[in-house]
Amino acid sequence: MTYRTPLILVTVVVVFAGYQQVDRGQVLSKTIEVTPTVVPSPTVTPTNTPIPTSTPRPTRVPTPTPKPQPKFTSEEIYNFTNQYGGQYGVDPNVIRHVALCESGFKPGARNYIYAGLFQYDVATWKTFRKKMGENSDTDLRYNAKEAVKTAAFTLSLGYSRLWPNCYPK
Repeated sequence: MTYRTPLILVTVVVVFAGYQQVDRGQVLSKTIEVTPTVVPSPTVTPTNTPIPTSTPRPTRVPTPTPKPQPKFTSEEIYNFTNQYGGQYGVDPNVIRHVALCESGFKPGARNYIYAGLFQYDVATWKTFRKKMGENSDTDLRYNAKEAVKTAAFTLSLGYSRLWPNCYPK
């Protein structure tokens, strides 16, 4: 005998007994009368419909274009390194090495926030130009003569750490 056998027997007995009760006219359950209850429908309250508004969009600010700077030949830039290296007591070969490493000796070089022969950022350029008593216009970073002068001055103060990857050790 399996566990199913008693279940089958109980089911047969219940069904058979139920038929017998129906044959005798007995009611298997009570009758329940259902009377519908009126449920009031919710009253719709008018609400203010929001009026769509346009989302303000930021105004595009054009990227400023640097002021045109005088063009210098490689020979002229080389001579600037000699001139300002001598003026500030800095080895001109060091100045040339840093310029070559930072910008490939290209005065118009840009890299993110850095610009010019020596890749000065705006804040550093302004700081050293003010110390020199010179015009701190950041567009002058693209002027080879001004950039060499500023780099020679910066190096003369011992700030070689501004070029950690390019200053010769």
